[in-house]
Amino acid sequence: MTASHDDGDLLYFSGHGRDILITSPGGEEEPRLITRDQLKLFVSYSHALRNKAAGARPPSPLGYEFFADAFNSKGLASSASYVDELGSVVSIGSAIELNNILGEEDDPEITLSTARMAQVEKMVWHTALNASHQRERMDARRANQQRERNYGRKQEQKLSKKGLGKVKKGTYLRHSDPLAGSSTTEATPEDQMAETD
Repeated sequence: MTASHDDGDLLYFSGHGRDILITSPGGEEEPRLITRDQLKLFVSYSHALRNKAAGARPPSPLGYEFFADAFNSKGLASSASYVDELGSVVSIGSAIELNNILGEEDDPEITLSTARMAQVEKMVWHTALNASHQRERMDARRANQQRERNYGRKQEQKLSKKGLGKVKKGTYLRHSDPLAGSSTTEATPEDQMAETD
């Protein structure tokens, strides 16, 4: 992250690693280092000064006056709004934009704390394991359903090979129909004794 150097407009801003170093226009104060997040806060506060009523504005961020003085000292088309000694908002030119300082580059590096990264890793592994277990359960369910279908087909084939075929639901035996058994009628021992009497 470096400061935008379009035609030397930002004379008092220079890149310092991922941060920005601001030097005092008069040289009477030491340079100040601000982060990208601080810069976003300064731009947001400048917009709030320009667009909100006095009671609706947030409090001034620490170091904003130094930033506004350095940014407004060059006479750019855009300016950082500020509150003067009388308490009125001064906004000259167009509103400041973040890319006036940083240029059009995006922040390609996104960092997470160690604890947050550990949480993200756990969530990724948890999701992957859940998906794996769900896939295994679905495969097992499909295999069971296929086995049940195959078992039913095999039973039908066995019955048809034995000549029994399919038993129809509408077929009922009447009570008067003889039961399966031997076709010869032999007299029971009781019947035989009754005949001899």
